[in-house]
Amino acid sequence: MTRVRPTWPDLPAHVRDAIVAKVGGPVTAWTSHDGGYSPGWALTLESATGSVFVKVASTEYEIAARLHRQEAARAAALPDGVPAPGFRWIMELPDAEAADRAWVVIASDVVHGRAPRTDPWDLDDLDRLLDLAGRIAQHEVPDVGVFPAFSDHAFPEAALLADERPAGLATYDPWLAANLDRMAEIAAPERQAEAFGGPHLVHADLRADNALIVQGPDRVEEAVAVDWPHAVRGAQFLDQTGMLPVVHATGGPAPEQVLERTPLGAGVEPEAVTVWVAVQTAYFVRTSLEDPPPGIPHVRAFQRIQAEACIPWLRDRLHDAG
Repeated sequence: MTRVRPTWPDLPAHVRDAIVAKVGGPVTAWTSHDGGYSPGWALTLESATGSVFVKVASTEYEIAARLHRQEAARAAALPDGVPAPGFRWIMELPDAEAADRAWVVIASDVVHGRAPRTDPWDLDDLDRLLDLAGRIAQHEVPDVGVFPAFSDHAFPEAALLADERPAGLATYDPWLAANLDRMAEIAAPERQAEAFGGPHLVHADLRADNALIVQGPDRVEEAVAVDWPHAVRGAQFLDQTGMLPVVHATGGPAPEQVLERTPLGAGVEPEAVTVWVAVQTAYFVRTSLEDPPPGIPHVRAFQRIQAEACIPWLRDRLHDAG
């Protein structure tokens, strides 16, 4: 499920030339970073003026280009002290061959770190990711500006599953099909709005492949979050619990085991977390059954493994052994 990305020489010449002009000198070395779930380039470029990390997408892949624009706006507005790379610039260039297409390029500081150890999961690195989620949530963002309220978007997947009952549900644990109405009730829009509201910064896509482990103060290792297109304003527990399905799906401990090891902050209502688990379960199940979006053929399998991690988590939170 890992993407092999195109490289620096694969970029059209006029895009390379524009990037060289922007960084202020010829590119003397480059590294392409594979992985992730969106099409396009992810490159560390070296030049006489230093190093820079750039992401490039063609508007041929509308979702990827939109996310780059979105990331530029939100990364530039992050509060001081957020554990994230500094944002530098965005530029858009016309496509040399298709008048209806363009190239979107965004740049940020390079983070010199390593990927979290996940094969197998290093529990110390998992602790660093959970600490990262907590440090992000310590920052509050205003209710006006570029960070939308997470609670303003109601996830419809639970209600849709209960109404549609797609045939693909038969490929999942039968408990799910037997409890669709119950899940839809838990994930009702008004309950989402109550559970997810808050003033806290939320990365909203925090997982191991969106973080790097760096040397912090006193040479103590800590995590830094990258890739910020989905950042929103919401409840403080959303990042910490949002990463748990993929942790379990990739061989890490089950969500409730993680929460026993690293409890949520004071004031977090268990019912609010259960609403979030129901929303995630329905989202990953329903999207896993859809056709893949253009340019991202492997994302449905990634959603599938998270759905399979969410279903027993929801069942446990509902204390349902039947």
